[in-house]
Amino acid sequence: MNLFTKLLKISLPALLLVLGCVTSAQASTQSRQFQLNGGVGVFVGTEGLGAAFDFSLEPEFFFTEHNTLSVRMDFTAGNTDSFHIGARWRYYFDLPSEKINLFVGVGIGGVVNFNGGNFGDAALPVFGWQYDLGQHLKIGSDISFDIIFNGNNVAFAARLMPVVLKWAF
Repeated sequence: MNLFTKLLKISLPALLLVLGCVTSAQASTQSRQFQLNGGVGVFVGTEGLGAAFDFSLEPEFFFTEHNTLSVRMDFTAGNTDSFHIGARWRYYFDLPSEKINLFVGVGIGGVVNFNGGNFGDAALPVFGWQYDLGQHLKIGSDISFDIIFNGNNVAFAARLMPVVLKWAF
C-alpha cells in the first residue's frame, strides 16, 4: 500500500466526521473579517523529503461567513530546509457551540528548497479546527496532505500543525 492510499484512508474518515458534525448554529466567524494565523508543527514527506520543523504565518480573509482565502507562508528546518508560499481556500462549518469551528479546504503554491530543486505543492485536503478563546484570540490546529511535484517527480507529504494561534480583527 503506497503513502497516497494510506493518507486517503486517514483523511476520508476524518472528512466524514467533520461533515457529520455540521449544524445550522451561529458561527464564530464573520464576513469581511481578517485573521492572522501563526503555527508550529512538522512536515514529513516521501522521496527524500524527510521530517522537518514547520513554522507558518498566514493572513486569512473571510469573504463570507464561512469561506476564506489566505496566503500561507511556511518555513521548514530540519531534513528539508525550505520556504513555501501559496494560496489556500477554506470552508468553515458551524457546530452547536458558537466557539468552535471545523474547516476543510485546498491549497496550491510553490516551494524554494534550500537543499536542492524547487517544487510545486498542492494541498488536498486541508482540514482542522479553531476555538474562540476571546473576542479576538483563537487557537486551533491544521493538517494538510500535500502532493509535491517537480518535473517528472511526484512525492507526498503531510503538514501537521498541532498548535495554531489566530488573531481576528
